[in-house]
Amino acid sequence: MNALNVIDGVKKKLAEIKTSLPPGVEVVAGYDRAGLIQDSIKTLQRDLLEEAAIVSIVIIVFLFHFRSALIPILTLPIAVIASFVPMYYLGVSSNIMSLGGIALAIGVLVDAAIVMVENGYRHLSERPSTLSGENDSALPEPERRKILIDSAKQVGPALFFSLIIIVVSFLPVFLLEAQEGRMFRPLAWTKTLAVGFSSVLAITLVPVLMVMFIKGRLRPESQNPVSRWTQALYLPVLRLCLKYRKTTLLVNLLFLVVTFPLVLRIGSQFMPPLYEGSALYMPTALPGISITQASQLLQSQDRVLQSFPR
Repeated sequence: MNALNVIDGVKKKLAEIKTSLPPGVEVVAGYDRAGLIQDSIKTLQRDLLEEAAIVSIVIIVFLFHFRSALIPILTLPIAVIASFVPMYYLGVSSNIMSLGGIALAIGVLVDAAIVMVENGYRHLSERPSTLSGENDSALPEPERRKILIDSAKQVGPALFFSLIIIVVSFLPVFLLEAQEGRMFRPLAWTKTLAVGFSSVLAITLVPVLMVMFIKGRLRPESQNPVSRWTQALYLPVLRLCLKYRKTTLLVNLLFLVVTFPLVLRIGSQFMPPLYEGSALYMPTALPGISITQASQLLQSQDRVLQSFPR
């Protein structure tokens, strides 16, 4: 059930019967969740746009080639929009939980495209002729296409199955029932559909866009200041871990063992804390309380509530 549709329906019905009420009688809403729902959806939509913008900027910075970076940037909205088509026919509305599934999946949606584009870019940019300063435009078109297609074939199967594994890992959420099922099933649907479409785009649309966009002056990875800086950070650590393999495994196992007592002390609950900025006050009293005492109690509670700033 869509709570916002129910609230709108109740408001319309109240507006219809307003004229038929006796003189001096009116229906006043004591607690309206429509504003909370609309504000929450707007906040989530804003966060989705910010996430997409941040992901796009990071892609451009690390690939250091705008046309190559344009490929994963284009596939991101296509995968998201495509996921809304089956959502419509499945009856999954665009609510907080369903949009939250897209927010969780945004980073995963561009992973496959980034890896495939980076692999094709690297194969082209690290050719001996390119390293010697030759422009990629001097490369014969059939050879350029062959290099890009071969690079896509090299990583395509692994990327496709890695995304399918992510999709399969979310399938147990669909087995949830009752309240937890109604809450988390929309999130599972949107995340699963978005990642599923992303895996299909990774082996269909992305190779085509690679042939269209990855061309021109291509700088090798060694000339990318961002890549050089990140490699300077992680390569020494990687070499150290590979040199002392047993010690690395032992340290990781030690961290795993340390987490066990922490897991037992974390605690768990079904509903996470919600800082929604609105409150519903429902007073209760002892059974058998007199009308006079109840009136005095409500007046005291009203004075306390009115003392809070609005």
